[in-house]
Amino acid sequence: MTGSFPNRLVRNAHRRPRIEPLQQLVETLRFLRSDRGCPWDRAQTLAAMSAYLLDEAYELQDAARDGAADACAEELGDVLFVLLSCALMLQERGGPDLAAIAQHTQEKIVRRHPHVFADREATSPEEGARHWRSMKEAEAAARGEPAPRLLDSLPRSLPPMRRALTVQQRVASVGFEWETAAQVQRKIEEEGQELREALVSAAPARIQDELGDLLFSVINLGRFLDVDPEAALQSTVTKFVARFSQVEDALRARGRTLEEASLAEMDALWEDIKSREGTEDPGTA
Repeated sequence: MTGSFPNRLVRNAHRRPRIEPLQQLVETLRFLRSDRGCPWDRAQTLAAMSAYLLDEAYELQDAARDGAADACAEELGDVLFVLLSCALMLQERGGPDLAAIAQHTQEKIVRRHPHVFADREATSPEEGARHWRSMKEAEAAARGEPAPRLLDSLPRSLPPMRRALTVQQRVASVGFEWETAAQVQRKIEEEGQELREALVSAAPARIQDELGDLLFSVINLGRFLDVDPEAALQSTVTKFVARFSQVEDALRARGRTLEEASLAEMDALWEDIKSREGTEDPGTA
């Protein structure tokens, strides 16, 4: 397949998106950072804007889960705004400009897909991922560096649940994996027993360690069952919030506050709301 990539570019040239709006957005961002622009935009730093990028990415994720195209486009635009702002701030610090970043990324993406743009083959996602890793190793060797270990590139800033899931996915990709879901369930039971023993000891460090092991195993079960643990937990939290809000509304209708209500009264309202929904208790109360 060597040499086919440029031909594809020519064939698909008529389908390329217009770049004028992107250029205009970049120029707008430059103006906002100028002396004639916005004080807030001028005050931002690359580190601060990177944090905003995480916030916007989560908003995009929410929109993507809901599936509304207009909402996704709106949030994607916000991500693009912050991303381009980060690129401009890097350039201001003497780093590469946006064009250089794009060129570098273009070359890297093509190089790491030898099964698409060169002469290798990949018939599964796993095989494609192996080609990606092998190219990363080749790049490190060319720089005279040791081959990166499987988990070396794991971002430290990842939220703990996503970090755990990513670790498990990566080690599973090289065969470090349970054979059946039943094995993972037994591991959860084992970790639950160790947590109970830690609670008896009342040692805070041990309790934290065992609770972490239990959570890690539960996340592993979700991954093994092809259920995103973050999506599952988000769904449960959303359901809990909706139910508890109805409990609070019912108490207000009686002229009572949460502080005035007893646990038994709140629990009775909770059970009534749950029965009217016809759903199972999420296990959080």
